[in-house]
Amino acid sequence: MHPSAELYPWITAGAIAWGLLDCVFGYRIFKFTLAVLGGLIGVVLGHVAAVKLGFGPAGTIGVLLAGGLLGAGLAFLLYIVAVFLAGFLFGATLGVLLLAEFHQMVALLSGCVLGLVGGFLAVKLQRVLLILSTALLGSFRALVALLYFTQQLDWFYYYQQPQQIPALVASHAWLLPAVLVLAAVGVVVQLGLSEAAGKKKTEKKRE
Repeated sequence: MHPSAELYPWITAGAIAWGLLDCVFGYRIFKFTLAVLGGLIGVVLGHVAAVKLGFGPAGTIGVLLAGGLLGAGLAFLLYIVAVFLAGFLFGATLGVLLLAEFHQMVALLSGCVLGLVGGFLAVKLQRVLLILSTALLGSFRALVALLYFTQQLDWFYYYQQPQQIPALVASHAWLLPAVLVLAAVGVVVQLGLSEAAGKKKTEKKRE
C-alpha cells in the first residue's frame, strides 16, 4: 500500500507534525498515541475484512467503527508491550543512525541488539526511556518526511523497506546531526514539562 500522489503531500505534512509533537510531547501523549495507532490499524483491518466479506456501505462503516474502537482499546491495554517496543525502536534507530557509515548489515544487526537492550530498559525505566524514545523517533520521522518537500524523497518507501534506512542516513551527511540536535531539544522540553507536572502534583498533595 502506497499513498496516492494527491494525498502524499498531506500525509507528509501530517507525518512531520506527528514527529514534532512526539519529539516535544511524546511522553505526555504516549497513551493517546497508542490508542490512535491502534485505532488506525483496526480501521485498516476492518476495511480489509469488509471488502473480503462483500459488505455494503452501511456494513463497511459499521465494521470500520468497530475495528477502530477495538484496535484503540487493545492498544491502550497493551501498554507494557508498547513501552518495550518504544524502547526497542529507540535502541534500533540509534544503532542504525550511529553505524550507518559502516556496512548495512552491521548497522542493522547492531540496531537490533541495541533495540533489545532499549526495550528491556524501557520497561524498567519507563519515563526516561519513553522520553528518549519519543524524542529520537519523532525527530527522525519529522526530518525524513521533510525530505519529501526539499528533495522529493519517497520517504514512505523507507518505512516499507527499513533495511534501506542505513543507506538513506549515509547518503545525507547532515541527517544524523540534525536528528540528534532536534531530539536533544525534545528531551530537554519533555524533561522540563515532566518536572513541572511533578512539582504541581507535589504542591497539590501538600495543600
